[in-house]
Amino acid sequence: MNNIMQTLISIIIRTKNEEKWLPFCLESVFAQKTQSSIEVILVDNGSSDHTVSVAKRFPVAKVINIDTFLPGKAINDGIRSSKGDYIVCLSSHCVPKENNWLEALLKNFQTSNVAGVYGRQLPLQHTSSVDKRDLLMVFGLDRKVQKKDYFFHNANSMIPRSIWEKFPFDEDVTNIEDRVWGKEVITAGYNIIYDPDAEVYHHHGLHQNNNTKRSKSVVSVLERVESKTLNQMPLQMSPGQVKVAAIIPVMGDLRKKTKFWRFFEELVIFLKKSKYINEIFCLSENKYLSESFDIKWLERKKIENSNSLSLEALLQEALKLIEEEQFFPTSVIYANYEYDKRPRDLFDILIKDSLLNDFDMMFPGLVDYGQYWYLDKDDNYRQTDSSLSSREFRSPNYKALYGLGWIIRSYNLRKEDIFDCRTGILKLNNHKYASRTRK
Repeated sequence: MNNIMQTLISIIIRTKNEEKWLPFCLESVFAQKTQSSIEVILVDNGSSDHTVSVAKRFPVAKVINIDTFLPGKAINDGIRSSKGDYIVCLSSHCVPKENNWLEALLKNFQTSNVAGVYGRQLPLQHTSSVDKRDLLMVFGLDRKVQKKDYFFHNANSMIPRSIWEKFPFDEDVTNIEDRVWGKEVITAGYNIIYDPDAEVYHHHGLHQNNNTKRSKSVVSVLERVESKTLNQMPLQMSPGQVKVAAIIPVMGDLRKKTKFWRFFEELVIFLKKSKYINEIFCLSENKYLSESFDIKWLERKKIENSNSLSLEALLQEALKLIEEEQFFPTSVIYANYEYDKRPRDLFDILIKDSLLNDFDMMFPGLVDYGQYWYLDKDDNYRQTDSSLSSREFRSPNYKALYGLGWIIRSYNLRKEDIFDCRTGILKLNNHKYASRTRK
């Protein structure tokens, strides 16, 4: 037993543009309490986002770059570069639930003839109904020893190196390489174990093309049974654990004895009351405001043509300056000090709701049932709602109030089109929040 529990475990993680999920995955991996040593090897398929940069913030042993992705070959390439006696395959968008996850997998090899172990996969609260159904029905609560059933899922699994040397993953198949491997080892007389104690959160399921209506019906029952599970979220993704940076851009010189100084002060106080904001940054020409209110300074002169940039471009450049200081926020909040009225706990609500519902971006939106017109590409005026029905029969419009407080995930802020994402709106009905004081 001691020999098993005090071994080297190699964790192979395949990635492609996983900047969103990888920090949570790695934080949980390196928080494991185990007697074993671990090495983490990333097999990256040409990520164009900050996946590799994120990985380098952690003690990852190796990053292997591949040009062409075949699932079995990618795993084999990672294993060939590893040294462990036991191999863990972990999806980059899986987050181990507990810090005994590795031990829960490893303990199953105290008996002989075990080729591989796979663990339970839990949905997140915002996971689709189809995927919730899949995960909750496939990954149950009973441990199973599979002698004939060759189902195996390597998103959360462990195999001995000695078994892999006999049965490497098929490098030609384009998917379900884990099931192909499972059939091969079962046919050879080995067992596969499913252990529900080795739990990970997984934001998508096994099948994503089934009947949605039927899935919702099934999930409504499962949610009652598994309510405790579904109301949880990974610790690494919870408010207070993620890093949040607030940015207040200032154009020109802002001095005492003006109403805008007072507005700026009130905004800083408001931000400092947040339970979840880690750092507040003032983007300004000089340190005067930052020193006066004890907040971080971002030098505006370092951003070329900052006064003519769009808001998203300005925030993108500000994020670069923040990360140069070795602070890597999960989310960024923009706030405009010219708005002097805000809902209570606005920023904490935005942070919590964006995490709980997996919104890449979230902003306050003023609910409006008005009739709106716009110019089309041919310079013709058209109505957003083609009818003149009364307001109780019309769908609401939402006026974006970004200046009140707008939260966006860092990985999404870096995108060319930041609005091509999952967006949430905090619905406001009070028009007083739309008031902005201009110079």
